[in-house]
Amino acid sequence: METTDRMIGAMGQPSAYSHPTEDIKIIITAVSVIFLTGDYAYKINKPLDLGFLDFSTLKKREEQCRKELIHNSLITPELYEGVVEITEDEENNIRIEGKGKVIEYALKMRQVDPDRTMNLLLEKDQINEEHITKLAQSIFDFHLIAPVNEEIKSYGSIETIKFNWDENFEQTEKYKPELITEEAFSLIKEKIDNFIENNKELFAQRIEKSQIKHCHGDFHSANVFIIGDEIYIFDAIVFNKRFPNCDVISEIAFMAMDLDFNGEHELSNLFIGHYRELNQDDDIPKLLNFYKCYRAYIRGKIACFTSEDVNLSEEKKADTEEQAKMYFRLSKKYASLL
Repeated sequence: METTDRMIGAMGQPSAYSHPTEDIKIIITAVSVIFLTGDYAYKINKPLDLGFLDFSTLKKREEQCRKELIHNSLITPELYEGVVEITEDEENNIRIEGKGKVIEYALKMRQVDPDRTMNLLLEKDQINEEHITKLAQSIFDFHLIAPVNEEIKSYGSIETIKFNWDENFEQTEKYKPELITEEAFSLIKEKIDNFIENNKELFAQRIEKSQIKHCHGDFHSANVFIIGDEIYIFDAIVFNKRFPNCDVISEIAFMAMDLDFNGEHELSNLFIGHYRELNQDDDIPKLLNFYKCYRAYIRGKIACFTSEDVNLSEEKKADTEEQAKMYFRLSKKYASLL
């Protein structure tokens, strides 16, 4: 991490870039660092091994960048420029595509206004029906070309679906009853277990219909830019096959759940309705609440994990815990409809 820390400091300076820069903004997430320079944004991955992702070596981080470029370019090619080297010369000058030893790789993207993400626009009541129909069209168009093969389809097996849910329950057990009530936990588990047991044939048919694809994997409003009339879906998952390789209904259920969570139930229904018009999938009503329940539960679980971060202020910790409770309540609501 010492090299990474030096690199972050260096890339906060205009001298690290061969193109003009504005005030450089640095966004640090749990696993990556993004540098906003004006015309371009650069994303590097931290040298971490968290089990579900492994960026521990330079080669693995290069591979991650190249996989991100390939897959995200299928969804929104306008945003993704390429993979670039970060170098350090003999005088310890760190630059993008400079001279000397390669110390890191970065995904180079065209920068757009970070204040134009869909989640922020929802807060300002600036999302309309036209945006939603275009969003449905965009994700449908991607699903038409999303990769699918026998390995990918295997992630739609009843064994994998059950494994994912069992993992959710095991990982949230310790948060009872503070963040998820005993009643909600028991109800969701009972409903989900019964649904999986009673719909084995339906899940098998989804595999036969080739509806298990390498999807976006993290399709919610914070990963969508809306610039004017244009929709840009970004930051698809490639680091762990189990997350993006899923039923396309699970993908659209994520966005629908996110809109429900934000109180936009009409927009949620509009999104699903328009997507269904496009792909004529009669299984959507059968599986939508199951996958909405799944997506809400995962968001609740992630909020639980986040709430344990020792760097959070007391206020932020309280907000994150309340968010977890809200997601679990929403998951329970969907489960009750199964």
